[in-house]
Amino acid sequence: MKNLSLLSWAHAVNNKTYLEATLASEVSMLEADVVLGHVTGKDGPPIPIMAHPPATTSDLTLADFLTAVAQYNNLNAKQKGVKLDFKSIEAFEKAQEIIARFSKPEVTFPLWLNADILPGPIKATTKPVDPDKFLELASKHPRAVLSLGWTTELSRNNTEGEYNRDQIGAMLRLLNDHRINQTVTFPVRAGLASNSQPVVLDLLRESKAMNSSMTVWASEGDPIEVERLRALILTVGLERTYLDVPADVAASLKLPTRVKQ
Repeated sequence: MKNLSLLSWAHAVNNKTYLEATLASEVSMLEADVVLGHVTGKDGPPIPIMAHPPATTSDLTLADFLTAVAQYNNLNAKQKGVKLDFKSIEAFEKAQEIIARFSKPEVTFPLWLNADILPGPIKATTKPVDPDKFLELASKHPRAVLSLGWTTELSRNNTEGEYNRDQIGAMLRLLNDHRINQTVTFPVRAGLASNSQPVVLDLLRESKAMNSSMTVWASEGDPIEVERLRALILTVGLERTYLDVPADVAASLKLPTRVKQ
């Protein structure tokens, strides 16, 4: 049993310089954003590149990003994983051939495919990635972990939002309809998840056959009821909770470093 909350994260690893720096660091997981666009200074049809909207140019393609991570992991015993955050279904569709090269059984570093596929709390304005197309394509990469979330909106002044049973039920129905049988993690926003313990526990219980976990995340400045969040994490268990929050939030949670056997 592992304490998943101890894994460390780098975010928006969307250019060559930052990729080299994170590969040389102690970070465990590299999160990066995938959009359709162009390599800086080059023409041609759009291809999957590493960039966060609204950017559509980068010096780093998805293919080069994954190749660099694979080469690092081939030379080092301590593996680094990647979380690819897809911002559109079009980017995911165009990335299929590239992903397939790194989702073969002989490639062993952690590979997560992430998208917000359903609308979530507080009337988020971001449009979800097409859930049916995403799951249909993602299930063709059985080695990959599916990181399946909801769009969210959370202001610094709003501490009342929560995930509700309709949102949780919609996710479970999608997984059932697509007969998903690979590992799944659910990214839940810390300030919202801390208000939603009963339904989050239901979600994880109903998806346990998929070796499910939650990935608790937060943006800088998110309002968070720390004690409530701590209670949720300890109830779910450190062996089923990834923690991707700012350092001050992580420190304030005062979580144990060991998992009880």
